[in-house]
Amino acid sequence: MADNVGALLNEVGNILARDAGYPLERTFLYVEVEPQVVSASIFKDLGDHLLYRFATSALNHVLTELWEAEPPKKRWTAMRYVVDGDQFTTSFTFDKLDPEVSTITRRQVILNQRYGNKQVVYPPIR
Repeated sequence: MADNVGALLNEVGNILARDAGYPLERTFLYVEVEPQVVSASIFKDLGDHLLYRFATSALNHVLTELWEAEPPKKRWTAMRYVVDGDQFTTSFTFDKLDPEVSTITRRQVILNQRYGNKQVVYPPIR
């Protein structure tokens, strides 16, 4: 199973690299998963601001596979995936997420911890 997890984490990076409009370097991915729900947020650190990028269905599919690769009692609730140079690091949260706190609020807390008050630029709503 560990080999499969490693391959899936590499595939996450490969999918993130397909966003050719912006460099892969300094990409931050925050994910929350629960049964039937994947919430993935991609941020490109462009120096003076962060650029939000939409997750693709391919990325959501691989994230679901990654989550399901773990035994049900050992599944993570959130993942941070950071691309630095040609390497990535991941960290996982296994605690239950507080249902009284929204994903958006949790994500903003994590962005503030990581980047301070750096502005996030969101694309126009389609």
